[in-house]
Amino acid sequence: MKSQAVLKPVTTAKELVEAAIHFIPVGSIVSVRDIVAAVRKADPDLQVTDCELVETIMDRATLHGQFVCFDLRQV
Repeated sequence: MKSQAVLKPVTTAKELVEAAIHFIPVGSIVSVRDIVAAVRKADPDLQVTDCELVETIMDRATLHGQFVCFDLRQV
């Protein structure tokens, strides 16, 4: 009898960002800080830098007609 390993589906940064901004309406503002936090919470082991995440957020948000708020370093 062969044993089968249960593999966790591979989730990319792009997929995680898409899932995080999916419910934000067109024409609304996407907070970089909030999306980065949501992605990090969803996959703490994701091997992507914050800069790479910001680039992905910009790409996905503008594709969906959303504005991007660069609030990562807000005091």
